Amino acid sequence: MELGTTDRSSMSKWCICGVCVALVDTIKLDNTRLRSRNNWSDRNTHRVCLFLIFNRYHHLPSCLHPNDGTDTSADRNMRSYSPMSFKPQKYEPEKIIQAWWRCMLAVRAAKKPLRKIFEGDVTGLTGLRCLVLMGVDDEILGTWARALIRLGPEAILAQALEKHTTSWLVLLRKAAWLLFLSLAHAPESPNAALYLDALMVLLSHKHAVATSGAPGSAFCQAITAYLMERRFYDLLKRSVLKLSIQNSTNLPPFLSLCMLPLSTYQENSPQFNEIYANIVGYILSLPLFRNRLQLDNPSPLILYFLLTDSDKLVTLSESINFCLSDFCSVNLVANIFAFVSMRYQILSTPAIASYLQLSVKLFNRFNVYPLCSSSSLYPSRESESQTNSVDNDSDFSDGHKDDDIERLLSRDRRVYDRFPMKINDETMKWIKKIATPQHITNLINVTQSQAILLPHLVEYLFTVTATWPSSQQEIQDIVLASPCGNLVGDLYREIVRHSPLGQEEDAMNVYDPKTAVYWPPIIFLTDLYSQALHTMDDKEFFGQAPGSRGRNPLTLEEVASFSVQLLNIVFTLDWRYSDYSDMPKGRHSEYISSDVYCSWTALKEKLMQCLLRIRARDSRRPFVLVGHWLLRSQFDKVDTFIDAALIREQGSSWVDTETIFDITIHQWNFARPWVAILKNIPFALPFETRVSIFQHFIATDRVLHSSTERLDAMGHDQRLRVKIRRGVVTQDGFERLGEIDLRAPLEIAMIDQFGQEEEGFDDRGHFKEFFTLFCPQVFDLHRGLWWRNMRGELYPIWHGYEIEAYTLDWYWFIGRMVGKAIYDGILVDTPFATSFLSKCLHRKSHFDDLSLIDPDLYHRLLSLKHLNENTEPRLSYFTVTIKESGVSKIVELIQNGRDIAVTRENRLRYIDLATRFRLNVQIKQQSEVFLEGLSHSIQPKWLNMFDQQELQILIGGANVPIDLNDLRRHTTYGGIYHNSHETIMAFWRVVNSFHRWQKHTLLQFVTNCSRPPALGFKDLVPNFSIRDGGSDENHLPTSSRCINLLKLPTYKSDGQLREMLLQAITSRAGFDSS
Repeated sequence: MELGTTDRSSMSKWCICGVCVALVDTIKLDNTRLRSRNNWSDRNTHRVCLFLIFNRYHHLPSCLHPNDGTDTSADRNMRSYSPMSFKPQKYEPEKIIQAWWRCMLAVRAAKKPLRKIFEGDVTGLTGLRCLVLMGVDDEILGTWARALIRLGPEAILAQALEKHTTSWLVLLRKAAWLLFLSLAHAPESPNAALYLDALMVLLSHKHAVATSGAPGSAFCQAITAYLMERRFYDLLKRSVLKLSIQNSTNLPPFLSLCMLPLSTYQENSPQFNEIYANIVGYILSLPLFRNRLQLDNPSPLILYFLLTDSDKLVTLSESINFCLSDFCSVNLVANIFAFVSMRYQILSTPAIASYLQLSVKLFNRFNVYPLCSSSSLYPSRESESQTNSVDNDSDFSDGHKDDDIERLLSRDRRVYDRFPMKINDETMKWIKKIATPQHITNLINVTQSQAILLPHLVEYLFTVTATWPSSQQEIQDIVLASPCGNLVGDLYREIVRHSPLGQEEDAMNVYDPKTAVYWPPIIFLTDLYSQALHTMDDKEFFGQAPGSRGRNPLTLEEVASFSVQLLNIVFTLDWRYSDYSDMPKGRHSEYISSDVYCSWTALKEKLMQCLLRIRARDSRRPFVLVGHWLLRSQFDKVDTFIDAALIREQGSSWVDTETIFDITIHQWNFARPWVAILKNIPFALPFETRVSIFQHFIATDRVLHSSTERLDAMGHDQRLRVKIRRGVVTQDGFERLGEIDLRAPLEIAMIDQFGQEEEGFDDRGHFKEFFTLFCPQVFDLHRGLWWRNMRGELYPIWHGYEIEAYTLDWYWFIGRMVGKAIYDGILVDTPFATSFLSKCLHRKSHFDDLSLIDPDLYHRLLSLKHLNENTEPRLSYFTVTIKESGVSKIVELIQNGRDIAVTRENRLRYIDLATRFRLNVQIKQQSEVFLEGLSHSIQPKWLNMFDQQELQILIGGANVPIDLNDLRRHTTYGGIYHNSHETIMAFWRVVNSFHRWQKHTLLQFVTNCSRPPALGFKDLVPNFSIRDGGSDENHLPTSSRCINLLKLPTYKSDGQLREMLLQAITSRAGFDSS
């Protein structure tokens, strides 16, 4: 009976009679108890015997394989058994060994007749049956492979297709599988070359078609499909891994075998695509694959997949991902990069585009893996200490490496689960080269001239910076300094400007998965332009800098348009928070999509950073139209913003003061988006609206800290009462007002030189009288606390690294007094430097602020920045020289800065560090304690609604012309005066004829501040007042600045009134003086 016919019962009998009788008898003798206990049949015993013959269960002939369609429950149980499971658990070890030995002897005896039969018909059907039954036997397989090669594909196919075709097909594909198993097990064995040649014969579709046409093609496809079902490429990969890397001559035949199945099917057919994906996923991802080949002379495999037909890599990326583990994706990236990066110049445009797209997809596979050295999956303590050895002050250090370490530490728990093996050092060397300046520069030079590659290049660079954040700034600098053209400008004009994202104020397409492809260009441009703004001075920004290097890559009109786009996106992210807040937990920390490696939180931070830097430029030196930053759709909702802000403030105040407010969940959810806008983009609301909200905050807080009854139950005044001597106002205030609650009702009694208590006014009048005397003394430059910049604005003197605690106490107390003045609506006539106010708001100062603080240093740094291309900077180091207690001292800007010279390459970093040191580090302590004192009355979160220029308006009023109509509407009269009195009408006629500076001088004479309040004179506390000062026309007008009162005699003529009024205000008369 022939093995391979469809008569399965006769085949089974033939096998049992010819091969297994001895084994069955042997096992029956020693395993009777085992069989009876498990109720095995003779059929199952027969299968155990064959398992022992062929060592592996899947080597069984198809007629005896469990998948023959006649499974029983016992058959299915057999699949989970291994030879070890047949051992009787209670047998003595020596009996088990004896039984096993008798089985082996029986197997050898059973194979002898099969071997003789095989030797008599090596290339015939009978010999092939015997080969399949004997399984993996190197001697038999080698003999058959030699015969097959000598016979040739034409002869073997002729036999197979002549008769018994089904039997030939079944047996040949099993023989091919046995050859492949032997090859996979020992790829460097003496017979390995024979097996490879034999497999090439069996799998050669070209020869099959040439010999027999369509039947031959089907025959070859059936053998190929049989091997593919058994993980052909997975085993081929394992066999290649066993080859010695040094002996690269062994690899080409394996690669030829690897490519052969591609020719069996039509291109783009499902089978072809599956084979293609398997080759990429299993073969090209081999560790150190490039070391096994000659990089200068790539094999046809590399030429086809990476240099010729690379577009399929992108098309089949999903199938490739299915074949890849996370670990293998790293190897694949390294291999592709090693082969392709050396040939950028000769690659076609479609090939480069495909390479960039595939790289992005692969980066997104492993970018959650910390790409550290294979020697350790975690940063060492030494590396951490080196990173942290630089000044950790955020105002001074670079702030890049800490982010990477935090990123590594936050993911270390998932590393070993996904990457159980260490990445080879050689692989890591190639991986790290991806983000090097040399590679990025080379890639930009090759691709930037081809406009069609711009979207792919941008997505690639974005993904690289996301995967290697420590290289982000360096890569951004390379892009910004690229000599091949304006990549930033092209990115905006060709891609971002036409993106659907941010075109409307409230666009829900921000969360649409279909728009995820538009995010990488916007995010990358945002990062790039943020970096450009960080190092760009005003001359560069406004296009006034000499040369092209460092200039603004966007026109001012484009900057304005881009800022609107960013503002709309940020607004939507805040406004539509509720639309995605109910999604599964963790949604906000997840990535935008699987192809965009950026979380929603990080996205908003990036957009906000760029938006705020553009806004800061405009606030310092306006270049956009009035109303540019406002949310036009929210103009009519001022009251809603105020209500929402108060709900939030009441909710937080409830926690702080234990005062119960009826804030419901519904109210809080209603307020959340409004508050988010107020917190993140407050400049999108009119300044007047924010000032109103600020005033409501203070009014609410005043209610919390004020007593409803001035007198207690015993009739005693509950207000705090503090006595201040006029001769020592500053010292008494420092000693007596330092610890009390300035928000509570407070009465200050002024003591004259005779020790008598002067007549006072209301609560605010008392404090304003003290504050008016306090400010000129405490802001006096001779006191040693303040300097004035080029515009006459105050900023703290730097006293050295070790500032005396007593000096810091004074800054703290001055902050308390300024906070109290803001709380009471009292304006401070002394202006502060914007760099100091920026520091108080925890915001960075700008390079051009240095021109007002230290003009010499500013011009030196500016000259260094705009150094000619062929000029080297003067010899200097990463240090600055300061004077501490009259002694010069050298301060290192970075670790070992005195040994690091400033060069053309690192000069921008030196400029940045020197600027930070002068504007931030030197006044850090003074600013912090000043803000701490200010925060006693004014909560910092209230001030976050304003920038430094707006904060100056809150403190000292608006630097605008005085609106006399507004002042007159909010003026009160006393004594005999009223709005229609002749002297009052003459007064307004005279003041209306004043020059601008004279009007401001009058305002300062009466209120002690030359500028009006932010929202006009309705907020002047108390109101501007005029009272008759008697009928003596020879007396000058006087003022009581503590209550904003002008005492004006009843002059008869406009001329006399003008003369006397100008004489009074220009003589700078003080409190109640003539």
